[in-house]
Amino acid sequence: MLIDDQPTFTFTLLGPVQAWHRGAETDLGSPQQRTTLAMLLLREGSAVTLDELIANMWGSEPPRSAATTIRTYVSRLRAIFIPADPAQATRIDSVGGGYVLHTPRQGVDLFRFSRHTASAADAARRLNWREVAAAQQQAVDAAAGQPLAGAIGPYMQAQRSRLQQLVTAARLDLMHALLRQGRHREVLPELTTMVAEHPLWEEVQALYMTALAGSGRIAEALEHYRTARRDLVEQLGIEPGTQLRRAHQQILDNNVATATPPGRVMTRQRQRRHQMRLVRHRTAS
Repeated sequence: MLIDDQPTFTFTLLGPVQAWHRGAETDLGSPQQRTTLAMLLLREGSAVTLDELIANMWGSEPPRSAATTIRTYVSRLRAIFIPADPAQATRIDSVGGGYVLHTPRQGVDLFRFSRHTASAADAARRLNWREVAAAQQQAVDAAAGQPLAGAIGPYMQAQRSRLQQLVTAARLDLMHALLRQGRHREVLPELTTMVAEHPLWEEVQALYMTALAGSGRIAEALEHYRTARRDLVEQLGIEPGTQLRRAHQQILDNNVATATPPGRVMTRQRQRRHQMRLVRHRTAS
């Protein structure tokens, strides 16, 4: 289980899979051993069966020695934790044909990320955009590069995609909160990056247009709408949706300063809809 205590070890998943002992990085061994640790951490204190570990590591065609190999990885991880943490706040227990990793929650970056996004959701319900921005900034700061870097296998690839979507959603929600405070110029550098990363994501384009117009760059905002519309028509065969058209109309009405940015804070369903839309398009193509 993940426990509430001060950590001797800290772990990162929202970037390279790493372990730190009192501020010094710990050698986690091979990519396979690093992946074993990541699988245990992702379960957040719940048990992972040996069969699950094997399937997640090798897919449908594991080597004959897979069970022995996984047990070796677990044994080596235990050899890292036990001498460095005599109190065993961080330890791997054998449970019902599998394993469970116990470690203080505060020592796992994914837990801290989830705590900050939950705080942001609570602040959004109270319409406190300053608190939303502060909490989402802390969530974004917890991510340090590509999630689960250094881990391997099909399961890690799926989890990497899931975590990257959560981080992207937090970045986007931060932009919403800052725009609601009128901080248009401040968000332009980040939105410029996001526009390049997600050229067919209408919400990102709408936020970028709002930020441009709010910074006094009306002509650029209108030109960006024309570009975004052309890309949607040519690549997806659709006209802009409500969010993009609304942002465009607000600019035409010279209503950017008081306009509410399109969308709302906390966006897991929004993220899924965007991803599924692109998947359907690519499949059709």
